[in-house]
Amino acid sequence: MTKQEQIHRWLIIGFQQPADRLSEIFYYDKRDNEFFSILVVDYFMLDENFDITPAVTTVYSAKTSKIIAERIKRIENDDSSILALPRLGSIQNVDDDEFIPQRIDSFLNLNAIDVETVKIWEVEEEGIITIDLKRESEPLTKKTWWKLWR
Repeated sequence: MTKQEQIHRWLIIGFQQPADRLSEIFYYDKRDNEFFSILVVDYFMLDENFDITPAVTTVYSAKTSKIIAERIKRIENDDSSILALPRLGSIQNVDDDEFIPQRIDSFLNLNAIDVETVKIWEVEEEGIITIDLKRESEPLTKKTWWKLWR
């Protein structure tokens, strides 16, 4: 499989995601000229300031954890150089064989993404995170229920 075919296949997977399923979110980083995805469970390894919390262990390497944390910070701070891929999986036209490829071509053209130079950032490890709920080194802070994800 060529690099362009690999990128195209990755984009098809990203574009076919249903809008109401958020287990994995696909992005393009203009700054790094790189496609990447973030698992929703990756947010659990971060504290309210989007720093890696010591109460969590993960199978990710320190380098991978740092990259994920930095990208999540940029996403949450509405960094204009990170673009979320459209999630078209629940649209009726998705069964049309040309619908997704046309949307992919449009996305690539509108954002001046060159498939010859762009990369895909793929994590070599699975996104497994363990939270130590009995950890006492940090004082517990009360959060209102609507700020649970922050």
